[in-house]
Amino acid sequence: MTTARYAGALALFALLAGFTRADEKDPEHDGKKMTQWITAATQGGGSARQRALAVDALGKIAVKNKSNHKDIIPVVGQTLRNDTSAAVRVQAALVLGTLTEKEIEEYGKADLIFQLGKEKESRVKKEIITAISRFPQVCVGAVDPLSEALKDAEPAVKIAAAEALALAAAKTKGSAKSAAAGLAPMLKDPDKAVRTAGIYALGRIQPEGATAVAETLATMLGTETDVNIKRELIVSIGLLGEKTLPVVQALAAALNEKQPDEVRRAAARALGTFGTGAAAAADVLLNVVMTDKLKDVRVDAVRAFGSALGPTGVKARLNDLRLLLDPTKEPDFEVRLALVDEIASLGWEHIGSDIAPLGQVATAVVSFGLLGWSDFDARATLLLKWAEAQKTLVALRLRQADPQGKVREAATLAIRKIEKKPEPKKDPEKKEP
Repeated sequence: MTTARYAGALALFALLAGFTRADEKDPEHDGKKMTQWITAATQGGGSARQRALAVDALGKIAVKNKSNHKDIIPVVGQTLRNDTSAAVRVQAALVLGTLTEKEIEEYGKADLIFQLGKEKESRVKKEIITAISRFPQVCVGAVDPLSEALKDAEPAVKIAAAEALALAAAKTKGSAKSAAAGLAPMLKDPDKAVRTAGIYALGRIQPEGATAVAETLATMLGTETDVNIKRELIVSIGLLGEKTLPVVQALAAALNEKQPDEVRRAAARALGTFGTGAAAAADVLLNVVMTDKLKDVRVDAVRAFGSALGPTGVKARLNDLRLLLDPTKEPDFEVRLALVDEIASLGWEHIGSDIAPLGQVATAVVSFGLLGWSDFDARATLLLKWAEAQKTLVALRLRQADPQGKVREAATLAIRKIEKKPEPKKDPEKKEP
């Protein structure tokens, strides 16, 4: 027996020596008392099968008798650390995985993390990680052994470890960012499930070197043929939020009509989260609005187009959007509704303020031949802005007769939003000292 295992055995015997309780505090399972099952689980005389059965029995006693956890769970944890049988350690991990969040913090967290760090058997690692994954706060404390588990030869272990690291990141931002180096090799793994798990985790751990990670995923997006992996790549790229040109171009390429529906939609949505960082994809997005066969993709592309250009950019492209409001050009009312909403978002600031009083416009018209070129240019600009704003209002008023009620309502609200100048913000009243 090694020194570590000998010390563990002494600790278990010390626990056993403390059991001098009445029968009602020594519950039974399957005809044996708790103390008997502890003895069977911890003393080396029985077979591995008998010890595994004893650990299982202790777990069942613990479920029925919460007051005995302080007696049972430390024994199970020590068994996980010290038993020579992989089957017994697997059973111990299974029992620890049944604890509540409060119980795992008090009794099982340290044993699970410690054993994961030194465990050699893949099947035991898998069960330990499964137990840890039930408790995101434990995952946070297990980042280092989980990162090491990514090197395991067994695909199931790597997948479980990657998912646990993602859970750690969800619980505490940045806690698993150091795992990027261990996750990166999974992107080249021949096993599809391993690659998917690596992509999933990299998108969620806020990795160190996020730009390089995002561009690597973008490169994969251009060569990957599996639809599910392509979709996972896009989701992770979107979560990383790195808006470099290679990333934006890769997402724009994923909008190609030859790509599957779910891939095109995911790409449009990801670009929509980039704000003006996706400006390089604006023309591609507009083309999608005009040509894509799937209504949902066109709706998402409208939203992404507005986000990519921002209010000033959308205003410059209003002529393109106005043309698409015609039901003969855009038969799906959901797309027309999205277009109306994007125009409405410009409001008074970007459209309404260009509608000058009629007298001012008339003055501008009659003055063209009487003014110097500098003032002429200024008034010409005023007229052009006024004319564009009026075209937009006319297009919206036509939509007040749209065949679909939701579009009619949206058009009415858009006109009100454009025509009504917002009240100036009032400074909050200062309270008397």
